[in-house]
Amino acid sequence: MRRLLVLLGLLSCLGHLCRGSDYFSSITGLEKLLQTEDFLIKNLRTTVNAVRTSLQRLESEVFAIEQEHVVAARDTENYLTNPVNVYRLMKRLHTDWPHLETRVQQIADKMDFNATQGYGLSFPSQEDVDGAALALVRLQSTYKLDVAQVAAGILNGIKYGSDMSWQDCFVLGQQLFEMEDYNNTKVWLRESMERLGRHSPASATTPDSGTLNRMEAVAKSLFQLGDFDTAYELSQRVLQFDPKRIRNWHLGDKGAVTNPEEAEDMALPRHSDSYSLTQEFAHYEKVCRGEVGPSPRQERPLRCRYSLGSHPYRHLAPLKLEEHSLDPFVVTYHDMLSPRKIADLRLMAVPRMHRSTVNPLPGGQNKKSSFRVSKNAWLAYDSHPTMGGMLSDLSDATGLDMTFCEQLQVANYGVGGHYEPHWDFFRDPDHYPAEEGNRMATAIFYLSDVEQGGATAFPFLNFAVKPQLGNVLFWYNVHRSLDVDYRTKHAGCPVLKGSKWIGNVWIHEATQTFARPCDVFRDHEVSLEYEIIK
Repeated sequence: MRRLLVLLGLLSCLGHLCRGSDYFSSITGLEKLLQTEDFLIKNLRTTVNAVRTSLQRLESEVFAIEQEHVVAARDTENYLTNPVNVYRLMKRLHTDWPHLETRVQQIADKMDFNATQGYGLSFPSQEDVDGAALALVRLQSTYKLDVAQVAAGILNGIKYGSDMSWQDCFVLGQQLFEMEDYNNTKVWLRESMERLGRHSPASATTPDSGTLNRMEAVAKSLFQLGDFDTAYELSQRVLQFDPKRIRNWHLGDKGAVTNPEEAEDMALPRHSDSYSLTQEFAHYEKVCRGEVGPSPRQERPLRCRYSLGSHPYRHLAPLKLEEHSLDPFVVTYHDMLSPRKIADLRLMAVPRMHRSTVNPLPGGQNKKSSFRVSKNAWLAYDSHPTMGGMLSDLSDATGLDMTFCEQLQVANYGVGGHYEPHWDFFRDPDHYPAEEGNRMATAIFYLSDVEQGGATAFPFLNFAVKPQLGNVLFWYNVHRSLDVDYRTKHAGCPVLKGSKWIGNVWIHEATQTFARPCDVFRDHEVSLEYEIIK
């Protein structure tokens, strides 16, 4: 009984102060969630053994979760870089375990129980679970993934992990419904019903009364919004498992939609911002998928070559340079950072990681945004020899002066982590100190490989660069005239499988007069047409 009380106290943290936040935005911290669930499993296993005769159905559910942890233990990093696994982990901790708490309390019956806290366990917040759900939908949209395959743990034709249960799919559909993403609600609810149909009514995985109530509520809401087909399918499933339930939904009920055109309009996703509906955004997704690429005319002058850089002794160890574009200048320097130095950087960054933010207005506050889903840390270059060496090598490679560059930003992209198309330069002079100037150039140090997705895409240039451990992607954000170059709009494609680590260096204009001198005439007109979103 004492162990049961401890377990109930642990589970009660789910509804109190033990929830974290921003787990969905980065891979860092997800191991805590896995450890939390492992701890809960062990304690719940003890309770199940003590009252086995009353917990036969609970036993099967615990076993299923244990099997997930057996898979995770074989390769924890591989498990936690699978977006389906991460969503299911968060969904279990946020949704399933509170249901388990209720059932355990029912077993305890009249036992006097006082909820306790402070066990040091980590739980995802509602924001985390919603973020993980949106990540799955983002990956589904960007990479044109089939919902049935995603639910089966298959990403781009590769089987990575366990299938989602019908309950997983239903809860995801319910989340999307609450977020007013009705198009994706339908496909996930239908996938849920398809998976539920494979079970017999007597199966341990059939819905309980509470689940049937939620299914009925969602079905009624869908009916009132005009999605009659999905509502009918859900209601038939409810009747299959509980024929005594009676619904009195009729066309013409208050709130019901009877105009087909109105119903079709209400099925549009409510949280799609205007930019995601543009041709430009659609083209960006095509670049991420590899459906478009540079033309032969663009590629003809490009070379992979050795570069001596600006260091007088560089001929003893020339740089390996790959050209992606000559105008604007975009190149990759290969093998610039060793695995040991990368490990040092990541080790220093992890304790300082915070959710990445955006600041759209001069003098405004940085804010979290679905536009950018990652975590980052800022590291001073003089805090470790590795970072000082990075600046020195970058200066040797590019010939630029590194006096005025921002601190190294180490970022990690988690479940479906991405950064939508944006420019690195500041369009408003109030965003940067006048004595430093604008961000002349960007260098991205790739601190990890990424199994699928996560490329740096340049939609206007029709190419994407896949992250490769130790490489540096470099480009100029401005013309020689120091006018901003709108062609350099770029994005971090969503991470489909894996963990993406990068180090960003932004180099400012000040002191670059001789490193990159101006031409006689301004050269900015060629990029002006790319300023307007189409």
